[in-house]
Amino acid sequence: MTQARTDIKIRDAAARLEGVVDKTPLVPFAVGDERVRLWLKVENRQVTGSFKARGAWNQISLLSEEERGRGVIATSSGNHGKALSWAAQRAGVPATIVMPADAYPNKIAACRELGAEVVLGDTRAEAEAICAERVAAGAVLIHPYDAERTVQGAGTVGLEIAQQDPTVEVVVAPVGGGGLITGVSLAVRQELGSDVVILGAEPEGAPSLSRGLAAGEPVLLEEITTEVQGLCPLASGAINVATCAETVDEVLLVSDAEVFAAQAALIRAGEVVEPAGAATTALVSSGLLPARLLEGRTALDPLRVVAVVSGGNPDPAQFEAVRAQG
Repeated sequence: MTQARTDIKIRDAAARLEGVVDKTPLVPFAVGDERVRLWLKVENRQVTGSFKARGAWNQISLLSEEERGRGVIATSSGNHGKALSWAAQRAGVPATIVMPADAYPNKIAACRELGAEVVLGDTRAEAEAICAERVAAGAVLIHPYDAERTVQGAGTVGLEIAQQDPTVEVVVAPVGGGGLITGVSLAVRQELGSDVVILGAEPEGAPSLSRGLAAGEPVLLEEITTEVQGLCPLASGAINVATCAETVDEVLLVSDAEVFAAQAALIRAGEVVEPAGAATTALVSSGLLPARLLEGRTALDPLRVVAVVSGGNPDPAQFEAVRAQG
């Protein structure tokens, strides 16, 4: 069984990312409950439109010359692929992104525009198989979540949260494969200790980390029913399950309806955000915070929560349809 990697040093990645990615701000967001003071860590405003740029650059910057010559590859439904394409182009490294055919067309186009070769598989499983074949032939795998260097880069989100709001009491991170919540939880634990409550927001139609934590190892989902692209891998990563078991307090499930409602609220507030980016806001605004955390809290002493808004690359038609609804 994979061992937890609580020894990953997030500050080391921060030095490599300095001046390459943005330090995104915390912005206030009202959720209709005076007992909660919510700030959003707006990674939807990040270069390439998501936190994925952090892990991708951390990975690329640590490649040997021999690895750079072999080129990099990953399977992605979009944001990791775009980020890896960007990082590889910046470093002059050939990149291949293997994507499921139902990925948002704008995300497929973005990878190609950034110079990557895009290969499409009919399904996510087929895309993974194609990627594995290319890796066996010599390409360097840059995994979107189940890799120490990816987690380390993603963790700089949590490092910035700790620096921007050292009094934070609850941090909410979205959950797909588990890379972001693993890195964020490591950084928060390293910087602020064990008192901060760390929650995951995971689609109920793709509960890969929830099931993995229950089983003590990655669990392959037999069925994925969520429509929230970007948070529905076949399984969470081994390093992610093992580490989150030690660093995350609880993973909570959100419905697609709650996620899409939160996306609409964020768009009304002026954010460009995809459904996956709204999962954490959905958890807070839908009243899903554990009741124990709100006991005794008032408008004068609200629970201090930071939620990561993880992605700002919505399908243009879907985004415009939501915005038109007002």
